[in-house]
Amino acid sequence: MPLKRIIHMKPGIKQISVIILSTMICACARISPSDINQTKLCPGYPQNFSQDDLIGTWVTSYSLNDTDTIIINADGTFKQVYDDPDASQRYESDWAEWTIEYRDNNLARLHLKGMRLAGVSESVFNRVGGGVDPEFFTAIDYCENEVLEMPNEVVLIVTGTTSDAPRGIILRQTRLAGSEWTWSFELLEE
Repeated sequence: MPLKRIIHMKPGIKQISVIILSTMICACARISPSDINQTKLCPGYPQNFSQDDLIGTWVTSYSLNDTDTIIINADGTFKQVYDDPDASQRYESDWAEWTIEYRDNNLARLHLKGMRLAGVSESVFNRVGGGVDPEFFTAIDYCENEVLEMPNEVVLIVTGTTSDAPRGIILRQTRLAGSEWTWSFELLEE
């Protein structure tokens, strides 16, 4: 309909046309509910975040009595210590390399070379070289809805948090496809 014809419409019809047109424009630019949920689920890290904020001892637990601990050093090395007294299982890695990958959305990925993925199954945890076999498992960065391959490493997602956490960050594990479970490492207070 030509603009000249819209301008000369009766006032009621003109208002309805403007409302319909505005609704159509807004609908095209709307943020989907999943985008809003992802932002709430994975808030960006604080503005003053630096890789030095990763230095320290991080801990998570998958059941009542186990602990998975990561000790991150400033020299680019880390050590994993997993302890499950109920299963009489203890593992301590050698010092290994870590790197950080900054993302465009105030998130980062922490790559831990050779880290073993606990909390899934014994066969995954005991995998030689760490990580997960991409032929059998698909790791998902649920903050960015991307598939990650982790054949010889574990990738943790560095995000901000809505809870009161030291340095304002947590380290989130990726989710394995088909699972709704995920865990986060929190920094031990110094």
